[in-house]
Amino acid sequence: MIQGIDDAESQLQKEKQTQKGEEKVEHGTKDIQKTAEKSQKAKKQPMSKKNTSMRKKAVIEPDRMSKKQVFSFRAVLTDIVIWKSYAIASGKTMEDICNVAMNEYLNKHKLAGAEQAIFEALKARDGIGRE
Repeated sequence: MIQGIDDAESQLQKEKQTQKGEEKVEHGTKDIQKTAEKSQKAKKQPMSKKNTSMRKKAVIEPDRMSKKQVFSFRAVLTDIVIWKSYAIASGKTMEDICNVAMNEYLNKHKLAGAEQAIFEALKARDGIGRE
């Protein structure tokens, strides 16, 4: 009989421990849910009013290449050092010097025949008119 009572008490203790464990799990789950709700609330930011003038400007302007685009090419390092030195000494930028040099080259080295036709077609395709 004493053994039966001990078994019943041990069974009650196991049930209490199980209930406490379930309460901890439920409590832990509730904490996780609360944390998730807080993080979701924190992520929601008030919608700012967008500048309509910016939107109108974007719609009006056609989608073309930007006015300035980075272009690079390979050259011997000593040549690049010389060009940079010249730019610094003249108070200009490499960009200015390269633009002028490329335009001068195009003016002095005219294309003929098929090359000129291809050049004009490429300009027309890209929407560029050369003065």
